[in-house]
Amino acid sequence: MRAQHFAAEVARLGPAADDHHRNDYAKANGANGTTGTGAAGSWPEPDLSLLGTGRRSPPAFPLHLLGSWAGWCERKAKGASAPVDYVAVALLASVGATIANVRWPQAGTAWSEPPVLWCAEVGPPSSSKSPSMDAAFNLVRFAEDRMADGFEQVQQEHATAKQACEARIEAWKVEVKTAVKTGNPPPTVPDDAREPPAPVRPRIRVADATVEALGALAAGLPRGLLLVRDELAGWLGAFDKYGGGGSDRAFAIEMYGGRAYVVDRMKNPEPLRIRHLSIGVLGGVQPDKLEMILNGPDDGLASRLLWAWPETKPEFHLARGAQDDGPMQRAFARLTDLLQIHDEFGHPEPVLVPLAREAEDRLEAFARDIVERCHVASGLLAGTLGKARGHCLRLSAVLEYLWWCGGTEESEPKAISPESVTAAADLLNAYFLPMAERVFGDATIPVAERRGMLLAQHLRQNRLAEFNAREVRRQIGGMLRDATDMEAACKQLVEAGLIRQRFTRAGEGKGRKALNYEVHPEVQTDRPFGVSPVPEKISPLVPTVPMAPIAPISMQTAPTAQTAQGGKIFSDAAPNGSAELLP
Repeated sequence: MRAQHFAAEVARLGPAADDHHRNDYAKANGANGTTGTGAAGSWPEPDLSLLGTGRRSPPAFPLHLLGSWAGWCERKAKGASAPVDYVAVALLASVGATIANVRWPQAGTAWSEPPVLWCAEVGPPSSSKSPSMDAAFNLVRFAEDRMADGFEQVQQEHATAKQACEARIEAWKVEVKTAVKTGNPPPTVPDDAREPPAPVRPRIRVADATVEALGALAAGLPRGLLLVRDELAGWLGAFDKYGGGGSDRAFAIEMYGGRAYVVDRMKNPEPLRIRHLSIGVLGGVQPDKLEMILNGPDDGLASRLLWAWPETKPEFHLARGAQDDGPMQRAFARLTDLLQIHDEFGHPEPVLVPLAREAEDRLEAFARDIVERCHVASGLLAGTLGKARGHCLRLSAVLEYLWWCGGTEESEPKAISPESVTAAADLLNAYFLPMAERVFGDATIPVAERRGMLLAQHLRQNRLAEFNAREVRRQIGGMLRDATDMEAACKQLVEAGLIRQRFTRAGEGKGRKALNYEVHPEVQTDRPFGVSPVPEKISPLVPTVPMAPIAPISMQTAPTAQTAQGGKIFSDAAPNGSAELLP
């Protein structure tokens, strides 16, 4: 059924972005400008569909929506020789995790969500995904160091308190023995004899994806976390690997919602109680791993992801000249000065930041449009559209605080502005939703056909006039690593008229013939990298709301406070105990 849904979505998107053929078959087509052995009239009419990628072209990232951070993203992307998409999306995910349980946007009277984002950066190996994410992580590391300033002193104080508690327990034991001997009621354990919980070094980024590890960190670091994985498919594929009956995947889904969660532990009778489980996700995905992620259980996990899959180019540039990241690091670290509040029971709570009235109107209009589109969508795209209004609310908060920390206003926003909601809707309409269509469309291409496309792309990029299947298989690897997969890919290209067999033996013996192939001259046609020879036909872009100018926003900054964990985490509770924006 899921495959049928995928096929329906591809049919809606129209024919794949493939190549139109030309009749200049007599052009030079060899690796060094030589002409292949086949004459112009000796080749059959080729099927050029395998020369394209079979997927829609990626939208350009609307960098202007990031405000003062746009230039920083461009510089970092250039230094990493990567598309700016990777840097920008990593920045958005990092901001969302930094304020995960600190500031929640609230629309109306009953709808609020944590601003955590789940972002997947798709690209082949060596496409500079990791260096791009590192640019954002450098900001996070600086913020973590600032949060952990003085933590060693906190550890020393905890060690002293722990020893004092142990001494009180020993004294209490003596009192109990004495009471038992004299026939008197034994005294209860003194309140000051209970060992305080061990402090946890404040941080944002985590890598250990096990339920117990993430649960312990989420319980000890109530501000929220960002789970970072170089390969998201590995994380998703490890769910319940050693049993668990689906609990790993269920925990992962709960990480998105910010609700209370209890983790039962095998070696400890006391469960972990997490007030708000809010963990953002950021990682890379190789294109050939998409199918594994998208064909998983239909539980909405894949619909929570925001995708970035830009075209990557075979180029490399060194970053030259002095670059001072200090100002942007300090700007990002302003987010760690934002404080949580306590409820009447002393539990940390996020501050609810209301949407301005006009912002609510814009969000409502966007949500209505999305509801209409959901009625005509199916499969994964329907699930993604169903999450779009929540993504819009989350992104509005992320953008609001991204603009604020990179600006000059000292006081934080009192409300989510109409401009941030408009920018969030634009970001979804112009980028993330088209990217989802690109990802879902690629997942519908059969694996055998994708292997043929991979081989065709390799021949085209290297302008090979002929090749040996064994040698090329070793060069490409990945989906063509196995000889049987390479044989199937060659057979597909032969049937398409793009290559033809030219098997020969190295000597005069009776050994196996070398698997040599001759390549159709059209495959060698010289075009700029990434330009498909077939006109692309895609669905029209979703109508967007014009972006309004970003106006300065101001409010009074809440006072800072220091906790036993060593990080600036909590403020005093509001007088009525409610989690509302501090005046």
